[in-house]
Formats: sequence, C-alpha cells, structure tokens
Amino acid sequence: MPGRHLGYLDIGDPLYCLLAKRIFPDTFSPSFRVYQLASKQVYKYTEEKSNTSVVCKFFDPKDSSLERLNRLKGEFDNLVRIRSFGFDRPPFYVVKPITKEESIGLAVVEEYIEGRDLDYYLKKAVFQADERLLYERLSLLSFFLCEIHRRTQTDSTADQQPFINYLYWLIDYLTFRDVISRQDIHSFKHQVDKWAASSLLWGHRNVIIHGDATPTNFIFTSSSEVVAIDMERMRFGDAAYDIGMVCGELKHAFLWRTGNPYRAEPFIRHFLKEYVRDSKDPRQEFRRLTARIPFYMALTELRIARNIYLDWDYRRRIAYEARSCLQGGLRHD
Repeated sequence: MPGRHLGYLDIGDPLYCLLAKRIFPDTFSPSFRVYQLASKQVYKYTEEKSNTSVVCKFFDPKDSSLERLNRLKGEFDNLVRIRSFGFDRPPFYVVKPITKEESIGLAVVEEYIEGRDLDYYLKKAVFQADERLLYERLSLLSFFLCEIHRRTQTDSTADQQPFINYLYWLIDYLTFRDVISRQDIHSFKHQVDKWAASSLLWGHRNVIIHGDATPTNFIFTSSSEVVAIDMERMRFGDAAYDIGMVCGELKHAFLWRTGNPYRAEPFIRHFLKEYVRDSKDPRQEFRRLTARIPFYMALTELRIARNIYLDWDYRRRIAYEARSCLQGGLRHD
C-alpha cells in the first residue's frame, strides 16, 4: 500500500517534533516524506535517511459522533491488549503501536508493514486465475482468526443484541437512500425479527473479535506471516462475526468483479473448513458455525451496500443478496 505522495512534513508541524524526538531520536535533522493511504485520516511517514516508515492515524476532536471518536482514540489500547495474548511475534502478528498524542489529534503511531493484503490475492484469483495463492492465504487467515478467538475465549455469553440492532439500522439507512425499496423494508426487518427470535444466535462464548475483518486489514508478508491491522473496532463478541464478515467479503469480491453469485463458494467453504480443522469435533463445529454464518454474511453485505463508490445497481443487488442470505439461513433452525 504505497499511498499517494503529498510532499514533505513541515518542520514546524507538531507531528514533526513528535516523530523526531520519540521515534527517530538518533537521526540528525530527519526528513519525512508524507503519503496518504486509503483513508483521509491515515498517513504514512517515511524518514529519508533510514528509509523507515510509520503509519499515523488521526481523529477530529470536533467529530460529532462520540462513538466514532472513542473508537479511533481506543485503537492504541486495543493493539496493546491483543498483542499481550502472544500476537507480538510471528507467525500470527498484530501490528505494533508505538505512541499516541491526543493533544494533536493523533490516535496512534504504528509500525508500517510491508506486504500484500488479501484483496491483492482476490484480484489475482479473479483476473489471473491464480486460485492457489488465494486458498493458501485463506488458510493462514483462518488459522490466525482461530488463534485470536481461542486464546481470548471467556466463560461469558456473547450479547448478540448490538449486532441485531446494527442490522436494523443498516436496513433503515439503505431504505432512506433508496438502495432498499420502501415496499421491501418490512420484508427485510421480518427476517431479522425471525433471527432474533431463533435459537441460532444465542448461547455462544464471548471472545475478542477483530471487528472489521475486511480484505485490506490483513497483510501477508514475504515470509508468509499474517499481520492484522486496523483494530479500532476490536471488541468482545461471537467468533462467527469475524468469520461471517470474511465470508461476506469473499462473496462480494467475486460477485462485484465477475457477476457470478456462486463464484466465491469454493473459497468460502475452504475458509470455514480450515477454521474448524483443529477443533475437537470439526464436523460438529462446522455445523454450529455455518448455522449462524448467514446472519453475519448478510450484515456484511448490507454494510458493503452503503459504499457510494459502488454503482447503484450493484449496491441494490448486494442488499438483496443479504435478504436471501437471511432467508436461507433460517432453514437451519
């Protein structure tokens, strides 16, 4: 992720002083090239003499959304916490936080990881017919997420209500923007009602979940290590949330690029089987997991349908794929 070059960091910028004193104290008169990454709040700074890069994430103190503001400010602590479970060394690694400074709106400074994200391998599978690499990367990712969930499992039960509420909110949001027709809003919500009343979602153990398991948030290095980044949405919840999000993103990646709603199925099945492979009873765990995965896949597909960079027809299609997912999944109950 090279980013867009914006020039050099001004020596009068408070960030220059912070980077020079806290991160490059042994470099005389450091010079930092600035690159904007995917988000307008995320930048890479490369010190020219050492060619060492760091990533800085910022927040707007005037942000009207307190929830979003607290989430951004909490990423530093999230990274420290999850790394304390042993994810501070290969082969499963969470990016290292270096410092933060809320007085200048700096949520976290973290190391820069060189590598390819999962989306790179999705594109290779679609456009270059290189499926082997995608299968390999999905295996690595499944083992990584399994380790996070296994090491952080608690005796408490996951509360599914926030995710149910979020699904209702997504339906309202997409209806307001005419992605979901007003005639169909009750049909969508009826499916969510049925999931909320079913036994499928309830009674599962609380684990730490990544919370934003999208293809760009997992980096694969040249030594075949997996590195998780962007942990601002980390929380406790049902492990199936992360797994369902990966499956929903796989469905979207192939549907968007090929128009074929079944093209992702072999990869989804492979990912799920790899995730449960080392459990005590893989068959039983596979059944338990796949029984509730459609709920989280649907949530992910509706979340994707918000993106305005996608054309309206596709946003509408992925939203109605979500409804089909909700309907089909309830046959398990």
